[in-house]
Amino acid sequence: MLVEKKVVSFDDPFALESGAALARLDVAYETYGTLSPKADNAILLCHSYTSDHHAAGRYAPGAARPGWWDTLIGPGKLLDTDRYFVVSSNCLGGAAGTTGPGSIDPETGRRYAMTFPVVTMTDIVNAQARLADHLRVERFHAVVGGCYGGFQVLEWMATHPERLRGAVVVSATPRASVHTVALSHVMRAAICSDPGWNGGDYYDREPPAKGIALFSMFGSLFWQDRNLLQAKLGPEMSRARPLRYDFEPEFEIEKLLARLSTPQHTALDPNSLLYLARANDYFDLSRGRPTLCDAFARCASDTLLLGFAADWRYPPEEIREITEALQEVGCPVTQVTLDNPLGHGAFLRDPGCLEAEIAGFLARLEASRTRLKARSGRGTSSPPRPDPSPGPVGSDC
Repeated sequence: MLVEKKVVSFDDPFALESGAALARLDVAYETYGTLSPKADNAILLCHSYTSDHHAAGRYAPGAARPGWWDTLIGPGKLLDTDRYFVVSSNCLGGAAGTTGPGSIDPETGRRYAMTFPVVTMTDIVNAQARLADHLRVERFHAVVGGCYGGFQVLEWMATHPERLRGAVVVSATPRASVHTVALSHVMRAAICSDPGWNGGDYYDREPPAKGIALFSMFGSLFWQDRNLLQAKLGPEMSRARPLRYDFEPEFEIEKLLARLSTPQHTALDPNSLLYLARANDYFDLSRGRPTLCDAFARCASDTLLLGFAADWRYPPEEIREITEALQEVGCPVTQVTLDNPLGHGAFLRDPGCLEAEIAGFLARLEASRTRLKARSGRGTSSPPRPDPSPGPVGSDC
C-alpha cells in the first residue's frame, strides 16, 4: 500500500490551554481508504510518544520502513480500508510536519525552538479536531490509540464526546503518575545536559547526539518488562566465559543499549520530545473536576480498554479506574487484560495480540450502528466518495 504525506494549514489563531496562541497551525497527516458519502466510516488513529503519523504503508515501492501499524491497516486487515477511512495525524508539538518547536515562528521568521509554547493533551486533541473539520468528519466511527495515543483517546472522550461513536484505549491511565513524571524529568535531563542542546537552539548545528542517545537508552528500559528482560538476557550473563574486567560492553543488555544509541535509533527531534513529554506530564482527566466521573459526564461512546498484565508502567488496576468511572456514568465499557510477555510495548512490537479484541469491538460497533440506522429508516450502506482532503491518497490505499 502506497501512501502520501499531507499537511493542512490553518491561518487563523489557534488558542492553547495555557492561554497562549499560535498564529498559524499546520497539521501533518495520512489517510488510508475512502470517506463514505455520509462521512460515517472514519477512524482516527492516535500515535504513541516516539512514533508519528506514518501508521501504514510505504511512501515508495521498496521503501524500507512501513508504518508502525502496517500489519493492522489495509484492505482486508483489522482496520479494513475497503470499509473504513483511517486518519492518522502527527501530534501538535511533533517533528513530522505538524507545528512544533522546529517550525518557523511567523512572527519572527526563526524556528520556535524553546520559545514554542507548552502544549497539553487537550491542545493536541483540539488540533486533531481542526483536522477532522477540514476532512468534513463530524463524528468518528472510532478513535483508537495506545499509550500516548491512548491518552489522546481519553481526552477525546472528555473534551469532544459528541464527536466519536466508539473508543479503543490501549495501555493508558486517567492521569500521569508521580513515577511517570519523575521518569519524564530524567529523560529530559538526559537531553538538556548535553552541551549540544544549546538551550534548544541546535537546528543549524550538530544536534545533541549524546543526550538523545542517553534518552533512548533510558526510554528502552522504562517501557520493557523487567521479568522479560531477565528471562531473555539473564542466562547470557550467567554463561561461563572469560571476563575482560574493563568498562566496555560485556553483557548482551549493555550491547543492546549501545545499539540503541546509534544514529538510526536517535533520529528524533530533541525539542519535540521535551514538549510531547511535558504534555503527558500535565495529563490528568480529574484535575479541576470533583471526580473522574465528571470528566466523562457527557461521554456516550462504546469503549474498549485494553491493558497488559505485565505492564508495570500502566498496570491494569489503574486502567480499572477508567472502567469504573465510565460504568458510573452509564457509558458502555469493556476492559480486557491481555497476557503478553512484552508488556507495555506489545501494542507496537506485537500488534497482532490486539487483533481479536479490537475486531470483536468493531463488529459490535458496526452492529449497533446498523440497528440504529434500521430503526431510523435510513440505509445501512452507500457507495464511497473520494477523499476530500488536499493531495490524493490514490487507489493504492
